[in-house]
Amino acid sequence: MAEDPIRKELDAIKADIGQLRMDIAGLTDALKGAATDKIDETKSRAQQTTQEAWSDLESKLDEVLQRGRASIDNVEDEIRQHPTGSLLTAFGLGFIIAKLLDVGGRR
Repeated sequence: MAEDPIRKELDAIKADIGQLRMDIAGLTDALKGAATDKIDETKSRAQQTTQEAWSDLESKLDEVLQRGRASIDNVEDEIRQHPTGSLLTAFGLGFIIAKLLDVGGRR
């Protein structure tokens, strides 16, 4: 008879341990779910930030290209309006650059 209360106590402890295992498994699953949600949220924010940065970069590149085209058009217009001056300027700059480069070759 003394064994009967001990057996009941052991069965209760076994039941408590079984419940504890189920609780820990549930907690683990909940933590995994929360971590997965957080990772997905962070990934989504990173993708959105990357898209925004890429879009901003593309718009700035387009702006720079448009400025470059406008500058080239302006230079072409100036050359068309003053062909002789442009030719003399190009010749003079070429001559100066050649002399500067030639100084190093004579030594």
